[in-house]
Amino acid sequence: MLSFWEKDIFKQNYDILIIGSGFTGLWLASFLKKKSPLLSIAILERGTLPSGASTKNAGFACFGSPSELLQNVQEIGWEKTLEMTSKRYEGIQIIKQNFGKSIDYKPCGASELFSDDDFFEKTTQNLNELNKELSGIVGHPNHFFVDQNIISESQFEGFKFAISNMAEASIHSGKLFYELYKNLVSQDVKFFFGTAVESIEADAKTAKVYTKNLGEFNASHVSICTNAFSNLFLPEQKIKPGRGQVIITKPILNLTFDKTFHFDKGYYYFKNIGNRVLLGGGRNLDFETETTEQFGTTDIILKQLEKYLSNFILPHKNFEIDYAWSGIMAFNEAKTPFSEILKPNLSACVCMNGMGVALAPYLAKELAEMIGNS
Repeated sequence: MLSFWEKDIFKQNYDILIIGSGFTGLWLASFLKKKSPLLSIAILERGTLPSGASTKNAGFACFGSPSELLQNVQEIGWEKTLEMTSKRYEGIQIIKQNFGKSIDYKPCGASELFSDDDFFEKTTQNLNELNKELSGIVGHPNHFFVDQNIISESQFEGFKFAISNMAEASIHSGKLFYELYKNLVSQDVKFFFGTAVESIEADAKTAKVYTKNLGEFNASHVSICTNAFSNLFLPEQKIKPGRGQVIITKPILNLTFDKTFHFDKGYYYFKNIGNRVLLGGGRNLDFETETTEQFGTTDIILKQLEKYLSNFILPHKNFEIDYAWSGIMAFNEAKTPFSEILKPNLSACVCMNGMGVALAPYLAKELAEMIGNS
């Protein structure tokens, strides 16, 4: 229960209520404020920090690797794949233009590493077509290119080939969250952390949001931005959570590489962050267990991550694991986000399919326009 003083400052009636303080919710509030500065906006977050993956990911801008994109083509076709890639690319430009150096943004590019001859051959067979289709998006006809220098100059072992690109980037996810948060607080956006939403009623002119610990909130419009935790509100979307585990080493002397890297169809990814190796992935080792909303780590994946560090990424080097963590992503059968106006006073922007860093700003900007015009 709020006191008189708290109610006076943190009222419970707003123009816009956003559920979820991850990147999608933060960007949505930012674009709504940019469009209509006088809107009263509050963000409800069940955790003490954003739940999900926004501040728990591996710090990639999320453009994607060639094998990931080609897999998308098989699953959803060229049209949808190019649409999603264009939105990711535009989202990365929004991040860069708004925050740049303040979030340690590094346009370092990425390399997908291959140890299997057949898989590399299959990927390169489709590279020309992929580059041709992407050229209108990234403005360069040779976006992905075979890069043997990565293999010959690196310390890596077990990898035979590399396909590189310059559209990927590295970011500091925590700093991106904090910059968005500070910007919104300065515009009088209210945050209610530790406030779990139990239900939403949006059939009347004013939507009502019922919370576990602070009672009822009212708003002219409510937007669901809960990504992996959206089944409570949107069960018909059949969104599946997907846990991603990450480890980071203690600082290592003479760590020579500075790009971001993917391998095994994008299921593993690593980079140098402050002379530490950050390595994440392995969800494909145990899909059933990793389809969970519970944070935590498992021995099977942690051991595999350490094995890759020892045998492939840091051979002949001594290293220590500093700590490990996990984030929860969201996936659906369509392999595309769900972002729509559901009712005149209710919308949703969820299910980023593991690419939320890049997709969130674009989709939030798009949804803010729709809300403004509804």
